Amino acid sequence: MRDKDPHIETDTESPAGDGPDDLYRIGTVAQLTQISVERLRAWERRYGLAPAHRAGKTRFYSAPQLARLTKIKRLIDAGQPISSLVELTDEQLDERQSALAGAAPGMSGQPARTGLIGTNLLVLEQQQDEDLRIQIAGRWANLAAFERDQLGVDTLDAVVVQMPVANEDDLDVIVDYFPKAQIVALYQFGTAKHVAAIENRGIPALRWPTPWQEIESAVASVHRQANAPQKAAARRFSDEELVAIAASTLSDPTGCPQHLVELISQLNAFADYSRSLGEDALLDGIHVDATQARSHLERALEALAMAEGLIATPDPEAADLIG
Repeated sequence: MRDKDPHIETDTESPAGDGPDDLYRIGTVAQLTQISVERLRAWERRYGLAPAHRAGKTRFYSAPQLARLTKIKRLIDAGQPISSLVELTDEQLDERQSALAGAAPGMSGQPARTGLIGTNLLVLEQQQDEDLRIQIAGRWANLAAFERDQLGVDTLDAVVVQMPVANEDDLDVIVDYFPKAQIVALYQFGTAKHVAAIENRGIPALRWPTPWQEIESAVASVHRQANAPQKAAARRFSDEELVAIAASTLSDPTGCPQHLVELISQLNAFADYSRSLGEDALLDGIHVDATQARSHLERALEALAMAEGLIATPDPEAADLIG
C-alpha cells in the first residue's frame, strides 16, 4: 500500500514513479521487499543507499528505489552479497537475475530453506550483521521444542542442530519430521566413535563453537550435493584425442583449446582421485560434481574443435556454444 506524507506537496505533473506522490515509507518498503527496516538503515550507513526523501525521522523511498531494492533482495536470496550489488546499474542487476533464471535445475543459487535448533546457535544467528547466505525458515531452542511444534514450516532443505553431545539418535528425531532435509550437526562433546557414526551417514559434524560462516558453508555444501546430478558424466574425449586437439590448435592465438585440454585433464585426474577415496554420500557427490564440471568444459572444447574443422560430426549441444 502506498503511503503519502501530509507535509509533502503533491506534484500532479510529475511522471509516474518519479514524483513526491510516489514515495513509500520505510516500513512499507520493508514489507514489500522483505528487507527489514534495520537492514535498510544499515545499508544507508554502510553503502550510501539513502532514501529519496526525509520528513523528520521518517524515511521515504521512491518507486524506482523500491524496484531496485526488490531486485537486490532477490539476488541476495540467491547467495550474492550486498557489497557486490550496490554499485551495479539496474541493467546489470537485470542481467544477473536473468543469469540465475537460466541456470540449470538445482544449480540456480537459491538459498537452502534452513531450520536452526539450539539456543546458542540462535544467539549466534542474531549476532550476524551481514546478509545471510541461507534462508532461515524455522527456529527452535532445543530438540524438545522442535518435536513439539513445526507450525508454519512445511518443508526444509537443511537443518542445523546444535547438540551438547554427539548423538546419532537425536538426528533420527529430525529425520522423522523432515526426511528429505540435509542435516548439519554441531556437537560440543563427543567420542571419535560417535562423531564417525554421524559422518558415515553423510552428515557433516562440526565441533561447537563453530563460526557462522563455516555453518553457512556446510549448509551450502550439503544443499548443493542434494541437488547435484546423481549420475557421473561420461567422458567425451579420450586422452589421445585431447592430445591431438591441443597439438592441432597450437596456432590459435587465444590459447583457449590448450587451456581447456589442461583443465579437462586435471578434472579427469581429480575425478579418478575422488573415486579412489571410497564410497559415501559426500565423496560420491564430489565425484559427480567433478565429472559434470569436466563435461561442461568438454562441450566448450568440442565447439572450438568444430570451428577448426577437427570434428566431422557436429554435436547440436556443442553447436549452440559457438553462437
